[in-house]
Amino acid sequence: MFDLVVRGGRVVTAHEDYLADIGVTGGTIAAIGSGLRGSREIDATGKLVIPGGIDGHVHMRTERPVSVYDDDWDSGTIAAAFGGVTAIVDQAQVEPGLTLTEGVEGRLAAAAGKAVIDYGLHVNLREPNIERVSEFAALAARGMPSFKFYMTYDTYKVPDDVLFVGMQEVARLGGLAIVHAENDVMIAELERQNAAAGRAGARATAAARPPELEAEAVYRCLAMAQVAGARTLIFHVTAAEAVREIAAAKARGQAVFGEAVLPYLMLTIDAADEPVSGTALDIGPPLRDEMHRRSLWEGLARGALDIISTDHGPRRRVRAADGTLTTPPGTSGVEVRLPLAYTFGVRAGHFSPNRWVEVCCTRPAEVFGLTRKGRILPGYDADLVVFDPERRVTLSHTNLHSNIDHATYEGVEVVGYPVVTIGRGEVLVADGEVHVEPGRGRFVERRYA
Repeated sequence: MFDLVVRGGRVVTAHEDYLADIGVTGGTIAAIGSGLRGSREIDATGKLVIPGGIDGHVHMRTERPVSVYDDDWDSGTIAAAFGGVTAIVDQAQVEPGLTLTEGVEGRLAAAAGKAVIDYGLHVNLREPNIERVSEFAALAARGMPSFKFYMTYDTYKVPDDVLFVGMQEVARLGGLAIVHAENDVMIAELERQNAAAGRAGARATAAARPPELEAEAVYRCLAMAQVAGARTLIFHVTAAEAVREIAAAKARGQAVFGEAVLPYLMLTIDAADEPVSGTALDIGPPLRDEMHRRSLWEGLARGALDIISTDHGPRRRVRAADGTLTTPPGTSGVEVRLPLAYTFGVRAGHFSPNRWVEVCCTRPAEVFGLTRKGRILPGYDADLVVFDPERRVTLSHTNLHSNIDHATYEGVEVVGYPVVTIGRGEVLVADGEVHVEPGRGRFVERRYA
């Protein structure tokens, strides 16, 4: 007799597809078979049963002098659970002048007692100070072996020498270097030209960040990573040329991973023209045209790109003194990633259900070092999602759970939706209701073999 049995579902993993019962004991998958019985049973007949989703690129209310995201650790992780996400990796955006440990402690304190799903942290080096690199080892030992570097933005960027030394230390520690890859010098010059000509808005942002320069930055980053010997993930790839650079690095045998982020998969630069919601899309890297959008789906299908994330960091709308309503930059997505990827990835014919599970669940666990998650196998955490492949939902902020007054994909109809989310054997969401209290989520120490 198991604690919980998910009975009669079509189990879909990154490599298999079969009918089975899943037995859970003590928060862990204990058995996979038929005729299993449990103290609690969930009938998954006619549904898919997949590993819990993992989103490795989110922002749960990062308090900073410049900006604040409006999903906190409680509202944001509740939204994630409704969307079939059972683990996230957030970011410690360490302010210049603080030690990395001080920044991490602040993020851990913010999460304590709030998260309903499990979580980890990337550590962001946002100070051009090589001495900070010496702090990496202690943080990796505490289960935070991934370090993010920006190649652009005045308050975030690190120069190439700091990036390279950071990569060398990441390689020594067996960790992961995560890079926001753009050409800062050229962006600055193109933005100067925009300002001189009076050009502003999302299309001006895009013009200052052409795809060729994104590809140049990706190449330069990966060249440094190859010399340093560092496993490297390129965040939010947007351009066909950048996809080709990552594919070429993989062909050389380099340990590189590419991330497709939901807005770039779903939207083109035309969405930025909408007067109210479009202001949320004045982002960098920018949205691009249809050719680049298609290249991301194709990159996922053929393995040039490895994972789908969201960069979830929405903000509530604001009204100016003149009454104008705008949406500050940032998009929502943590709750809708699985259904959007299923509808526009699987149903649209870009890839199979197995590949859908791989890019949303299994590969993120591998890339981010979540060694007990992302698979349906005995001994793994019982993070499971019962997914109804025929359920139709029209997305709206009125039926989603983030702390915002709009939704990035407002009005989009999806076919296929999570109906039950289970985290470590505990039912988090079922029957349209959350069944746990804030604070049951745990900080997960991550490791690489």
